[in-house]
Parts: sequence; C-alpha cells; structure tokens
Amino acid sequence: MIRFHMLFDGKRFIGDKKRMIFHDSGNESGPARLGGCQIEHIAPEDVRTFDPDSPAEAIEQGFAPCPACLWTEHGPCK
Repeated sequence: MIRFHMLFDGKRFIGDKKRMIFHDSGNESGPARLGGCQIEHIAPEDVRTFDPDSPAEAIEQGFAPCPACLWTEHGPCK
C-alpha cells in the first residue's frame, strides 16, 4: 500500500536505514507478525526514500531488497 503521508510522500520504494533493507510498498507482503514487511515499524528517523524511486537506486545506496516483498522466482529484485 503506497503511503502518502509526510514520511513516505507517495514513494513506492521505502528504505529502513537501521536494517539497510528496502521494501516495495506496491507489493507489500502480509503482516509483520507473520514474517511479512516491516514498513509500518520503521522508526521515522530510519525511513529513507529514493530519487529516482527505483530498486536500482536503493541498491546503489547500499540497501538490500526485502526478502518478503522484493523476491522473485529468479532471486532478489534487480
């Protein structure tokens, strides 16, 4: 679910600076308590968005893909 409030500003790819992973909010997996995405649990000071808003930019910035929402049958999203 793409979020439009101030921290996320409608960006699709959301980074967690503490864990150094990024999520695809358009492909978010189930509840965090079941091993899904942790987007709602990222502390405000740890939220990172990317410009351009792309997986390539997140990876360029040193973030790894979330195994829950950015994994494909061919491995991590590129």
